[in-house]
Amino acid sequence: MRLGLFDGNPTKLAFGNIGPDQVCSKQHQALALEAAEDGMVLLKNSDKLLPLPKSKGISLAVIGPNANASETLLGNYHGPPCKFITPLQGLLGYAKETVYHPGCDTVKCRNPTIDKVEVAKQADYVVLIVGLDQGEEREAHDRDHLNLGKQQELINSVAKVAKKPVILVILSGGPLDISAAKENQKIGSILWAGYPGEAGGIALAEIIFGDHNPGGRLPVTWYTKDYIKIPMTDMRMRPDTKSGYPGRTYRFTQAKKSKNSDSGRYQLVSDLGEEFCQKNLFKVSVGAKNDGEMVEYPIDIIV
Repeated sequence: MRLGLFDGNPTKLAFGNIGPDQVCSKQHQALALEAAEDGMVLLKNSDKLLPLPKSKGISLAVIGPNANASETLLGNYHGPPCKFITPLQGLLGYAKETVYHPGCDTVKCRNPTIDKVEVAKQADYVVLIVGLDQGEEREAHDRDHLNLGKQQELINSVAKVAKKPVILVILSGGPLDISAAKENQKIGSILWAGYPGEAGGIALAEIIFGDHNPGGRLPVTWYTKDYIKIPMTDMRMRPDTKSGYPGRTYRFTQAKKSKNSDSGRYQLVSDLGEEFCQKNLFKVSVGAKNDGEMVEYPIDIIV
């Protein structure tokens, strides 16, 4: 009101011509997809497992309590979207021979079922989609742990029997201790999707099958599960060797980290040239070579 947005004839004001036709417009749907594509973070990609081949005969097993999630994609603060594209729906657009199994009833995974193992055995590739939802993290409801609980059992059992290394996808807002998955050689790739919104399923499928090159970075540091032992009331950033306090954030902490806050990698590796700074202008030139088959992602330079 102080900005005068409600003064005078509303049709002559900055936002006065926004009507129902703006809701779910093609432009806004494209923006939702772009945000989901660019926000996903590739945390592991051993032996260049991703992207998967686009073959008509490829068989896919999509497993996990978040594999067919819809409302979970939206996070905590959202209006009702016009439609959802779940991860399963997105992947079906690339692999028609797809078998789905939830693996658990919810992300709490109180009753992991054994038949998910048979599904994993039969497929050429397995996409395992786990993580959190609004039942685990939301306003006025904080987690008291950083682990995946019984979902870790699901991950281990599926990875053990899969024909090839598993693609692990994590939906969450906050950090998780993924050390076990990171060190497991049967987990070939790890993607953090956050809560990617209404187009999250499309974006995820595009990344897995190479139509988009992920370039996101984690917004927070992912500590290991033992970090919860540190009092949350202690807000010191720098470590204290005398007391054993490890410090906070990737910049200062001496604690073991699952992932740094800027972690993320591209499916495509480029050779970077030298950087040149001219006096105080801070002008930087970077030579880059595309060594992959995918479109190059913009390079971020922090001076």
